[in-house]
Amino acid sequence: MTVQLQLGHATFKLEGMGARVFAGRDPATCQLAHVDATLSRRHAEIWLENGGVFLRDLGSANGTWVDGQPLGHQVLTLRPGQQIWLGHVPLGVTWAHDGSKTSMAAHVPPELKALIEQHKQQAQQAAPPPSASLQMSMSTPLPGQYAYRRQGSNDNGVLLLALKQDTFFNGTTIDGYVEFTATDSETVASIFVELVEMKRNGSSPHVWDRCIVRQGPWRAQNGDVLPLPFQLRVPAGTEMTGGNTVWEIRGEVDINWASDIDAVIPINMRNQDMERIRDGLGAMDYRLGEIKSVARGQRFEAQFQPPANMARVWGVNSIGLEIEYLGANLKIRMKLDRKGLHHDPMVDQVFELGRLRAASQPEINATLKAMLDQLLPKG
Repeated sequence: MTVQLQLGHATFKLEGMGARVFAGRDPATCQLAHVDATLSRRHAEIWLENGGVFLRDLGSANGTWVDGQPLGHQVLTLRPGQQIWLGHVPLGVTWAHDGSKTSMAAHVPPELKALIEQHKQQAQQAAPPPSASLQMSMSTPLPGQYAYRRQGSNDNGVLLLALKQDTFFNGTTIDGYVEFTATDSETVASIFVELVEMKRNGSSPHVWDRCIVRQGPWRAQNGDVLPLPFQLRVPAGTEMTGGNTVWEIRGEVDINWASDIDAVIPINMRNQDMERIRDGLGAMDYRLGEIKSVARGQRFEAQFQPPANMARVWGVNSIGLEIEYLGANLKIRMKLDRKGLHHDPMVDQVFELGRLRAASQPEINATLKAMLDQLLPKG
C-alpha cells in the first residue's frame, strides 16, 4: 500500500505495511516537515496498518482538525474526501491505487478559525495557576553540580538543560535538570526531554526515551523560574558516538498558542560491553577493526585477524565477530573464514549482562580465549 502525503509545500511517500511518518515543524525529527508557527515541533504521526491509513495528534498546541472538529487524543482512520488541518496547515493524502484525495482547501475556513480561537480562549481560561508545590519549586535553585549546560530561547522564555557530565554508558540512567524561565505570561501545555540518536548520513533521528518532566496546562507568569529534575533510560545495546553517529538530549516547552521553546545538549555515548570485548581480544594480540553497529545498535559486527605468522600456519583469512543483545543477555558468535572451506565453522557464547559487566577483564579475556581455542585449528 502506498499513499502520498502533503503538508503545506512538503511531500512524503508512505509505503509498505508498518510504515510511519512524523509530521510537524522540526525537520530534524519529522520526515514530513513544514515551517509554520501553528505547527508543533512534532505535531502528528501517520502510519499504515492492516490496509488502512491512520492519523494521531501528538499533543500539539494548536491541535489536529478533521472536517472542522478537533481530533483530540483519538486515532483516526483516514478516508478520501476528509478535510484535515494540522494547526492552520492543510494535510493532503492521496491513495496511489485509485488517486483518491482528501480535500485541500487553499485557506483556513472561517469556521475552523473560529473553533481554534474558541479552543484557545477556553484553554487559557481553564489553565490553573501554579499550585503551592509548583510555587515552592520555583524558589529552588538548580544544583551546582549540574555544570554541563546548554540553553535555547525565544520571546516566550528560556529553557536550560543541565547534566553532571557529557559522557554516558549503555544500560545506565541519565539524571539531569531542566530550568524554564518565562519571559511572558502564557499557558504551558507540558515540558519534556528526549534521548535522541542521529545519523550523519541523513537518516531519520531515533528517540530512545522520552520523559514528561511536567504535564500541564498551567499558567506561567513573566519572571517565573522553574527547575525540574528528569531521568532518561539508556538502552542496553547503544551504538557508540562516532563518525556516523551522534547523540543528544532535546528539551521542549510546549506552549499553547505560541512558539515552543527548544534546547539541545550534545552528549557522548560509550558502550562498555563492546569496549571490554575489544580489550579482551587486544590483550591476546588479535587485531580487531571497528565494531560496527547493525540496525541502530543492539547488533554489532566486526572482523579481526590472528597474528600474521599464525594466520599463515592455520590457513585463516579472518575471524568474524557477531554480537547481539537478547534482553538481559549478550550473545557472541565467532565465525572462522578459513581458506579452502565451503562453510564457516562457528562457536557461540551467551553472557548474562549483569555478570559480564561485573566480571574482571582477565575473566573476560579467558572466556574469549576459550572460544578461540575451540574454533581455531589445533596443533
